[in-house]
Order: sequence, then C-alpha cells, then structure tokens
Amino acid sequence: MNNQYYKSEQGQAIVYLVLGIVVFFGFVALAIDGGMALADRRNSQNAADSASLAGGGEAARILEQAAPVCYKNWTCGDAGSAVAHADIAAKARATQNAFNLDNNLNDHNGVDTTCEDVNGKYIDVTVYISATTQSNFLQILLPNALHNEVEAVTRVHPAQPIGIDAAVIGLNPGICNGQDGVTVNGSGETQVIGGGIFSNGCLQGNGAAGSAIVIGGTAEGHFISEGNLSWNPDPTQTTETLQTSDFYIPPPTLDAHGNCIGGNNVNNLPNNLTPGLWCVKGNLNINKDMTGTGVTIYMKNGHLTYNGNASVTLSAPTASPNPAPAIPGVLFYIPNGTALTLDGTSDDNFTGMIYAPKSDIQLTGNADNVFNGQVIGWNVKVGGTNNMVVNYDDCSGFVRQPYIELYR
Repeated sequence: MNNQYYKSEQGQAIVYLVLGIVVFFGFVALAIDGGMALADRRNSQNAADSASLAGGGEAARILEQAAPVCYKNWTCGDAGSAVAHADIAAKARATQNAFNLDNNLNDHNGVDTTCEDVNGKYIDVTVYISATTQSNFLQILLPNALHNEVEAVTRVHPAQPIGIDAAVIGLNPGICNGQDGVTVNGSGETQVIGGGIFSNGCLQGNGAAGSAIVIGGTAEGHFISEGNLSWNPDPTQTTETLQTSDFYIPPPTLDAHGNCIGGNNVNNLPNNLTPGLWCVKGNLNINKDMTGTGVTIYMKNGHLTYNGNASVTLSAPTASPNPAPAIPGVLFYIPNGTALTLDGTSDDNFTGMIYAPKSDIQLTGNADNVFNGQVIGWNVKVGGTNNMVVNYDDCSGFVRQPYIELYR
C-alpha cells in the first residue's frame, strides 16, 4: 500500500504542539496564581481572626476589671472604655501582621466595635481585611480574581448568670416516666420567683390539689405532664437544650490527697461555720442548729441531707475581688451525683445556689419554706405539703465572667 504525502500537510504537528504548550503553561499559571491567591486569602483570614480576637480579648479584660453590674441591668453605658480599647488592640494586632486598619469598613480594611443591649447583650468586634495577590499571569486576563476580602467578628459577652437565668433547672433529658427533669410535687402552693423553671427533659406535676406559680419567668420542658396541679402560667414545650458550657462551674482545686486547697477539710460541720470553703468527706446529715455566712459547702464524695429538725441559717459568699477558694453565689456544690435532700421547716434559711448537675435534688417540707437561690440538678423535685418558695435573684447568684467567641 502506498502512502502519499502532500507538502500542504507538513508542519501541522508544530501547530498542535504550540497550542498544547500554550494551554499547558496556562494551566501552570492558573495553578501558581491560584495557589498564591488561596494562600494570601488564608493569610488575610488569619490576620482578621487574630485582630478581631485581640480586640475581643481586650474588651473582655476591661469588662472583667470594671465594677460588677448585674446582667439584667447591664447596658452599653457599662461597657465604658471596653469598646475603645478593643479598637486599639485590633489595630495593633493587624499592624503586627502587616495590615493597616482604619475605622471605615466601607474600604474593606477596617475595624468597627459595636455594643448591643436590646436584642441580647454583647460587644461585637468586626474586622474587614482586603488584599490583592500580585501576579505575572492571570492578572492580565482576570484581574479581579486575585482580589480577596475577608471578615471576622468576635462577640464579647458580659458577666452573666449560668443556665439561661432560670431559677430551677433539671438537666435529665429523659421523657416523663417518673422523676425525669423537674417535678413540682405536693399539695401546697409552690412559687418560683425571679426566674423560670427549665427542664432538658420532662417537666411534670405530681400532687393532689397543689399549684405551681412562676413569677418573673416561664415553665418550660421538652416534655410536659401537668398532672393534677394548677399551673400559672401553663408550662410550654421548648426545643432549647442546655449544654455543659451553659452551666459549668469549675470545682475547687484538690491536692494529691483529695483535699481542697485552702479550704476546711472535715468529716462533719461545726455549729458555727466561719466564712470560706468547707470540704466534707463522706455523707453529711445536718441534724443540729447551724449558722454560717459566706460559705461554700463542697461534698467530695457523699450525699447531703437535712431533715428539718434543727434551726439552720447558711448563706453563700457574695462577689468580691478575691473570693477563692469559696465560690461566690454557690452554697452547696455536689460534683459526683450523690443526692441532696432539704426537707425543711420554717426555721431554716438557705441562701445561695445548689449546684449538683449529676444529682437528684429534693426541696420539700411540711411548713412554709423559702429557699433563696438557683437550683441546678440532674433531677429536681420541689414542693411540699405546705407552701414552698424558690426565690431567685440573679444579681446575687453565681456569675460567669465575661467570655468571647469567634462569632463569624
């Protein structure tokens, strides 16, 4: 078979080769410039995050050092110099990363710190950074493709109560099949004043002719079983769930032998408690007259029971510049899931938080009882044959210090 070649076909391979080389170098240019653009964008985002967090951290520091203000009364007027210091800190951190910021976000190279006290209470530190990647290839064809604009927002929360500011909180997420979450119990009138009732699981009533009255809040649970109680207002279902970070309180520091550092380590409590931290080993049954002001009682490994056969007056520490090792606002701290029962009379007076997130808590009695403080437990039963009042003032309870989050 004879093949014939024509001069007009000579050099075709060179054309395809040249076109192939052009395409190849185009892909190489795209890979190089695209990689540079992504790296620059990552660098810009890191710089924006760093500047925003630096500003937020400075604002939180200023808020922490300021005179304490109750969360419900906190306004942007109490932010003081926190906003101005946040701006300065954000700009300084950006300068360290070779970016110069002004206070104009419209040019996409600026910082703006704002305060909100109507729809929530917080300070936002917003940082915009823009940059253009220098290129020898794609900038000719796609100049805008190498320009990046990034944003970072750090949100600063002022000091506030834990546990969504409810007075009675049950953390058990179980359905209504007994005592799961919060149970209002008894034939008397149970009042919760100054905050609501919240259950991660069941909110239920268990009484013959009693009533549950919430003043200054709502009664909410994931599952509702009203029982025979009269509710005011009616309990409502919620989808909100408390996470550990919403109610966590750091425990006292223990030494190698399990003793509280700086606290009073005892097997029982004296009649008169001096202010400070009292760490109890084993079970504690309060069956004698007892007084104590400015005390936190930490149950290391046992349950706590008070049967109402004595006159007891105990109150938690209030906030101060250096309250350690006692915990401001916390009266009873039970970390390990052992039960707490206060079966009181009108002769007792407890003021401060009951913090037992793994435990069953029972607040009952056969007289007109008042408990002053927030109650956080795994399962909480409250009520009695007579009237029971849980009176919560978030301005005197435990307060979580200002904290920050990288909002976006």
